[in-house]
Amino acid sequence: MAVSTLDTAPPAPAPVTLGFDRARGVVLPVAFGAGLLLLWQLAAVGLQMPKVILPTPVDVFEALLANAGTIWQQTLPTVRDTLLGFAIATVLGIGLASLLSFSRLLRDAIYPLIVVIQLVPKIAWTPLFIVWAGIGWQSRLTIATFICFFPIFIAMMAGLEATDRSLVRLCRGLTASTWRTFWLVRLPGSLTYLFAGLKIAITLSVIGVIVAEFISSSEGLGFLILKSAALLQTEMILAAIAVLCVVGLACYGIVHAGEIAVRRWRGE
Repeated sequence: MAVSTLDTAPPAPAPVTLGFDRARGVVLPVAFGAGLLLLWQLAAVGLQMPKVILPTPVDVFEALLANAGTIWQQTLPTVRDTLLGFAIATVLGIGLASLLSFSRLLRDAIYPLIVVIQLVPKIAWTPLFIVWAGIGWQSRLTIATFICFFPIFIAMMAGLEATDRSLVRLCRGLTASTWRTFWLVRLPGSLTYLFAGLKIAITLSVIGVIVAEFISSSEGLGFLILKSAALLQTEMILAAIAVLCVVGLACYGIVHAGEIAVRRWRGE
């Protein structure tokens, strides 16, 4: 009696490069940054550059450790104003874009004015905001909110305009209200555009706060950089800039994590 056997293919092994592909987004930038720091160290030591001109990464790290308390104290106001300005701009940008999406008349009246205001360089508005809000945290918050608002507003408007029209017509055919159509179809469809605008806005928020701290402030990383420059403490300037980079990356990471959470919640 002949026994037939079915040839079964062995399970495909997992790609060897799968783990590297997942980690390359972290490994490659870290490796490249470490290489740049090494070149910086070798160049500063080999050329015997004065510390006031080009301190070594070791000097910057030592300054960071020696002044950790001061740097941390100045970091808190910068982070506070950055996040608060970003949050206010997010509410205003999403709210106004949503409002204009309900009325073509309002959109035609207000949208061009917002674009015209955006065409003026942001730095030109800063002295005016300082006159209006003073030299305290209020002016920094106002500037950060103003700079963040436009990319969020534009991204939200683009997302709402890009909604699949067939879905909107379907909702109307099912006698869904305008608000229900907005909540169930238009708003979810605009999230991809919105998070793109939020990523741009959070970086601009950091820039806005630092610019305001440069012009008039007695606290924050921008103030610390100006103070260190007046004292020719180049290593402190670079240490503050390094912390500022970490703050910016952390803020961007928060927005990116929010985007991932929303996509998972939606099953994407």
